[in-house]
This record gives sequence, C-alpha cells and structure tokens, in this order.
Amino acid sequence: MLLNEFISNDTVKDELSEIMSNNSVPHAIIIEGAKGTGRKTLATIIAQYCVCSSDNQRPCGICPDCKKAEQEIHPDISVFDGNNSGAYSIDSIRNIRSSAFIKPNEAHTKVYILLNCDKMQSPAQNAFLKVLEEPPENVVFIMTVMSATSLLQTVRSRSRIFSLFPVGISEAVSEISKRFPDKNPDEIKHIVSICDGNIGMSLQMLENGGEEAQKLAEDIFRAIPLTAEYQLLLLTSKLADNRNFASSVLDCMLEIGAECVKASVGAKTLSETALEVAKKLPKKRIFNIMENISKARNILNTNVNLNFFSTWLCSVLRN
Repeated sequence: MLLNEFISNDTVKDELSEIMSNNSVPHAIIIEGAKGTGRKTLATIIAQYCVCSSDNQRPCGICPDCKKAEQEIHPDISVFDGNNSGAYSIDSIRNIRSSAFIKPNEAHTKVYILLNCDKMQSPAQNAFLKVLEEPPENVVFIMTVMSATSLLQTVRSRSRIFSLFPVGISEAVSEISKRFPDKNPDEIKHIVSICDGNIGMSLQMLENGGEEAQKLAEDIFRAIPLTAEYQLLLLTSKLADNRNFASSVLDCMLEIGAECVKASVGAKTLSETALEVAKKLPKKRIFNIMENISKARNILNTNVNLNFFSTWLCSVLRN
C-alpha cells in the first residue's frame, strides 16, 4: 500500500508526504491510535519509503525492496510485537540497541518497527532511550501505541508523534462494503456505528462476530464509576463462560481505555463510552484501569480459573 491509498487521516498523510518529499524522515516515530486505525499499515508504508530503491517517487510500491517490505521479508526491516512475551524485556531492548549500529544489508536505511509499545515497561523504555538520544546513522525506529502517554516523556520528546483516528462513518461503510459485497448494508452500517468508524474493529466484528464482545466491554466500562458493585460483578461474570470470548472483551476494553485516556487529556475521540467515563473518573484512575486490563490480559493467557478471574477483574476495576 502507498501513502495515498491509506484511508482518511489526511493531516497525517500531508505531514508524512512533506517529510518524504524533503527526505527528512525523523529517526524516531510514534504512531498512536486505537487498534484497527491502521497503525501497523502506516508503519509499513514508512518502512517501505525508507528501504525503497526507486530513483523517483518513494515508496514506489513496485521495486524489489518495496515488495519485500510489504511481504515482511526485507532483511533491513525488523518487526517486534509487544503482545509476544519477552519482546520488550530489557535484554531484548539491549539487543535491538546493539544491532542498530550494524550497517544495513541491502537498503540505505535500517528500520525497526516496534508494535504495541504500550507493553514496554519503564526500565525497558529507559534502556531504549539510550539509542534514541544518540541514534546511529541511517536507522529509523517506528513505535505503535494506543496512546503516546503510555510512553515516558523522555521517549516522546525524542520522537515525532502521529495520531490516527477512526474514519467517518460513511467512509468506513463504503470501504468495508467493498470488502464484504455480499453483506447486508444495514448490518455493516450498524457495526461501523458501534465501532465509531474504526475499520479494523469493524472488520474483526464482521469476520468473528465480535459485536457481543464490544457491547459487553462498553457496558463494563460504564459500570465502573457506579457506586454499587453488583452491576459490575454481574457483567464481568459473563467472562467466565468462554476464554476466547473473554479475550475478545478484554481487547475491546483496551481500545476503549485508550480512548478514555485521550478524552481525559482533551484529545479527540469518537467513542461515546470513553467520553462518558472520562467525565466521571479522574485521569489517574483511568491509567490504573488500563494497567489492570493489561494485567488481566496476561493472566487470561495462563490456565486461570475463569470464575475466579471474573471476580478478580471486578475487584481490580473498582480500585
């Protein structure tokens, strides 16, 4: 995919287009946005630009380097994912830091794509900071997060931040209808509306029937500020029936939580649930909720008893 094919977010595309035209891609980039807004896609486009071997417009999308980048097999593009255990341990970050000083294999520039950096703890971020402060030549680091506020200020200050937002409802419906021509248009519009124009989330719902998980995640968030605990306990108990369903609900909760963080600092969000909850809870509480949801996601991956898990989740969300 080329930059002009990236859906909506025209401000970000204009900024990147100018950067690419001037051949001035910064050494560290942060792409923030909810899951499904195209963070990885945009990171791949930037990486393609960095390794593209065309003498004309870059990325060209047709040279061998662009093709390898698109297929995720280019030797000078390394991808790490915070959802994989140990991806952002201090030792892993030190290895990234050391390898960054090794010259590229084929391209002029070496690119590191670090996905889901929300999972990178402060000690690892501090270790990573050392290479951001004195970066080697011809190396670009691209980090994706749900909210840049999950990263240390020292990391943010040494990076260029691009914020992605869900597209408009009509634009999202049009795009998804192209991919699902046999789907009922009313069903597509309903799901897109639930997802506030988030194309990735809408596609996931259409493919995996995730509408129920999204609704439960929103109901849980709305129940957190309530004085009575019973309603929240009743809702979290629904996670005890199926581990995969519980996992989908937690994924949706992480996305809503990221939007809550944005709303709490005055940033734009299309999530009505996030806007509602952000008005009722202090910023510190929202950050604490996000931390506990991430912890719950990790615990769920173990062989935990689901009845115990749902009760525990209710308890930590109330703290």
